[in-house]
Amino acid sequence: MSIGNVVEQLELNHVGMGIRKVAQIVNFGDFTDGGGTTGTLILTKQIPAGSLVMCSKVTVKTGFAGDTTAVMDIGDGSDADIFSQTTHNIFAAARNLMEACDIASSGAGRGTVAISSDTSITLTVTAGSDFGAITAGKMLVEVFYLSTNVELTDDQPTEIRLNN
Repeated sequence: MSIGNVVEQLELNHVGMGIRKVAQIVNFGDFTDGGGTTGTLILTKQIPAGSLVMCSKVTVKTGFAGDTTAVMDIGDGSDADIFSQTTHNIFAAARNLMEACDIASSGAGRGTVAISSDTSITLTVTAGSDFGAITAGKMLVEVFYLSTNVELTDDQPTEIRLNN
């Protein structure tokens, strides 16, 4: 049985919940420079209504270099880090940068985030002094969620090769 079939069977079982993700390969030039230390990007695919977001994962192939630091929050446009408890350090190449969702404004709570309407994912990169100083960067961003709706299987990036 293929992975796709397993996910579909989970969605069709009596619980009706499957594991899904929004995934996108992102380059530094995809971001909109906010004119200061931050740059933002809204991912192409949305998290569908009726989902429970669990966590985010980032794989950095090429570090976001050119300034002294680069960190990233993953949010929904109104809460900058709701899908990442703390910032992901994207300054250097790295694998498996995992963050649970931040469900408490105090930062103390971790858990799933209920999505009641289709929700866009906003990435916010903060550079040390000026976002415009960033001259390189490529990464795979993944946001994992439990789907309570049967979804069509679609092609999502599953990896970014670090060795080529």
